[in-house]
Amino acid sequence: MTPRQDMDAAQMLDTFAALLAALAALAAKVPAKSFMHMPGGLRPTDEAVDQYETTVCRFRERAGTTWRGLNEFFVASLEAFEAGRIFDAVPPLFQALERVVESHKDGAVRLTAAEQERVRDFHRRLETILPDAHTPEVELPKPESY
Repeated sequence: MTPRQDMDAAQMLDTFAALLAALAALAAKVPAKSFMHMPGGLRPTDEAVDQYETTVCRFRERAGTTWRGLNEFFVASLEAFEAGRIFDAVPPLFQALERVVESHKDGAVRLTAAEQERVRDFHRRLETILPDAHTPEVELPKPESY
């Protein structure tokens, strides 16, 4: 029996990419300008939930000591995803990315230039899922008109 090898940075980023893809696919179904509560919610399909959960479970089994700290963020994202709370599933993934960046800065892990670019890309993609907090949802007339 061979000893189990811990997950490397590329494998961890592949896991992150799978979670992000599932989340982006669900977020794409949200109609524009509907960031408020949606009656009945927007639930992912059972297959999408199973795939998301399988990805998180596989990560938990293989993470090893290097990436173990990301488990809690991935599980929190999974719980929000299962419930159809798309925008609640994003912040834990942002926190996971921050943890990866901090680990790289501290020297606990080494990310290649390509891996660092993937982290930046994931960050940009997560930002596109969240609604823009600076854009008003309803365009009201200027105060002088009423």
